[in-house]
Amino acid sequence: MKRCFTVQLKDLEQTGKVIHLNKQNNKPDVEQFTPIPTSPVLGPIKIEDPKVSNKTYRWCSCGLSQKQPLCDGSHQGTSFKPYRFTLEQETDSLELCGCKLTKSVPFCDGQTCVNLRKQSGQP
Repeated sequence: MKRCFTVQLKDLEQTGKVIHLNKQNNKPDVEQFTPIPTSPVLGPIKIEDPKVSNKTYRWCSCGLSQKQPLCDGSHQGTSFKPYRFTLEQETDSLELCGCKLTKSVPFCDGQTCVNLRKQSGQP
């Protein structure tokens, strides 16, 4: 019986829900939550000479990829999905978000990582 509950809990976590046991009536309560990504770099990650139009990039949104800032499939089994994009015009470089909390997905917004560094005491 406990094993069945564990499987159900895992399935709910993957869809952004979690179970709490209600102590008053011993019934499970389901609650929505927003998963928080790992922040491997508190700042932008630069990509030099990106390809235009013919290449689809997959930006890592979970922070688990070993090929930061791009996805390597490490999000499998989580509720995270990579953000896919192509470039429409030429540029010398891209600054993709390393903290994974940008408001300008997939690009670094320049402010979120500054705030995180201040909160963590980093320069």
